[in-house]
Amino acid sequence: MAQPELLDHPAVGKRFPFRVTDVSIQFDGHLVKPHWHDHIELVKVVKGRVLVTLDQDQFEAGEEDIVFINSRQIHSIRSLTDRQDRINGIIFDKFFVTNFLEGFDSMHACHLFVSAGACSGRLSISPGDPIWSDLNEGMEAAKHEFNGKRLCYEMAIKSSIYRILTAVIRSYWQPGAPIAGAIAGRNEHKLSLIRPALNYIEEHIAEPVSVDVLCKASNVSPNYLSRLFKEVVGVTITRYLTSTRIHLAKRMLAGRELTVTEIAERSGFCNIHYFGKKFKEETGFSPSEFRSNVKKLEL
Repeated sequence: MAQPELLDHPAVGKRFPFRVTDVSIQFDGHLVKPHWHDHIELVKVVKGRVLVTLDQDQFEAGEEDIVFINSRQIHSIRSLTDRQDRINGIIFDKFFVTNFLEGFDSMHACHLFVSAGACSGRLSISPGDPIWSDLNEGMEAAKHEFNGKRLCYEMAIKSSIYRILTAVIRSYWQPGAPIAGAIAGRNEHKLSLIRPALNYIEEHIAEPVSVDVLCKASNVSPNYLSRLFKEVVGVTITRYLTSTRIHLAKRMLAGRELTVTEIAERSGFCNIHYFGKKFKEETGFSPSEFRSNVKKLEL
């Protein structure tokens, strides 16, 4: 048997990491050959009946069923009928949901869910399932916005993805469920250890923030804090600092009171050139372009 491929779609090198799929052509019976990726995927059976493999599990899915594929799960889909089966779906970067735009507790819950891998206990979601309508309507809305690409379509797609993930995570966030047990145990303890560092970052975001200062706030060693932070938050301390500062800068750029140079200083960047570089890396726009786009939306 061939080794499952690592596929890099849809996000590598792209500003907006989202893709729509529609597959009906079969390759030796496969609609989807075995592969894996870091992204999150939802697949809906539009026509026919298929055999889905997720890691070590195999199960059948029929018309209207939706399959949730978490980050890094090996998956494939084969036809089970003689007619032309068809599936469609959406694929998006996991950082859509483990980002820095929401409250930390929500971000932490999303990160734990995504990093948990397989979703034990439910492999496909049928129309009778309580969360099916949220998933189906969210998928259809996201695809409609992506195909139409009207003004603010990215925002509308993110809204649909948040609706989908909220339904899925709440469904699995139940007492006694595998992921709930992990959160209630060691992960909750780890979160409590880094909370002082997170609080310090929030209170001193405009100032230089070093790992040593965060270690003193959390009363742990630098190596332990760095490892623990990456494990719990999902990104390094440096990445978290940068993204938090960019989010603060975006809020200030939406206003009119401050210049770009003043915003760079107040959001904790050492100079205007470094600020511009990191802002474009994170958003796809320069600070001035971002502010200009906000102005256009207000007209």
